[in-house]
Amino acid sequence: MAEPAVLITGAGGYLGRRLADRASARWHVCAGTHRRSGVTAGTEVFLDVTERDAVMQVVGRLQPRAIIHTAAVNPGQGDETDMWRVNAEGSQHVAEAAHAVGARLVAVSTDIVHNGRAAPYADDVPPSPINGYGQSKAAGEEAIWVADPSAIVVRPSLIYGLDEMDRGTAGFAERIAAGNSQVLFSDVIRNPVWVETLAEALIRLATVEHAGVLNVAGRQALSREAFGRRMLAYWGVDVGDMVRPGLAADLGDSIPLDLRLRVDRAEALLGMAFPGVDQVLGSVGGY
Repeated sequence: MAEPAVLITGAGGYLGRRLADRASARWHVCAGTHRRSGVTAGTEVFLDVTERDAVMQVVGRLQPRAIIHTAAVNPGQGDETDMWRVNAEGSQHVAEAAHAVGARLVAVSTDIVHNGRAAPYADDVPPSPINGYGQSKAAGEEAIWVADPSAIVVRPSLIYGLDEMDRGTAGFAERIAAGNSQVLFSDVIRNPVWVETLAEALIRLATVEHAGVLNVAGRQALSREAFGRRMLAYWGVDVGDMVRPGLAADLGDSIPLDLRLRVDRAEALLGMAFPGVDQVLGSVGGY
């Protein structure tokens, strides 16, 4: 390929699509996906991160200057075996390939690598996962460090956008439309991050000399219930009496409760502000 390329894995996903759209204004983007659909920008490249030889071959052919790794199996998208193959083993394959060609690796993890018992979490707090998804992502982080110590791992929180309904809100809206009441947790605290904030941060990190973990999340901490109600209202979903609060703690100990993140280091490094949900909803700006 004549010009240096940036490879985005998971480019057909919610974050990957927005990231590819934004990155294409600056670079030649190779949009890696195993779905053969959903890509909205860049040159589509078939890439299944669970197949190590294929990953090595594709990355070796493309010789990207950077890889932004967003491919993942999230809760509700597959079982724990699927999560492990993609989130843990797939991340190892991508990191090995990045290291082999000298590509800058920026990988997306999650706040759910934490157990929710010692918030707020600084960037360098070691993982303490308490469910299968968190364990698969924590294993992916470790595999990345072993294969490519120069990588950056980004830990975001709930990702939402204002142009496309996020998967969680879409699920709530669909079930409400079907007449099914929803329980939203009032004791689960997160720092939801606007997809535009996260995409811009990932792009900037692809050119920054930094290694390690960075939290990239909105500055406003909200309960899952408060966030869900805000998103449903934004999308014009009439919830009536179909939504009620509940306690995740009543369901056992596999749901992290308080996942507040410190974001000062990433904001300073990138020269960005990470707005909270109310700020984004009240005044949509740009980067």
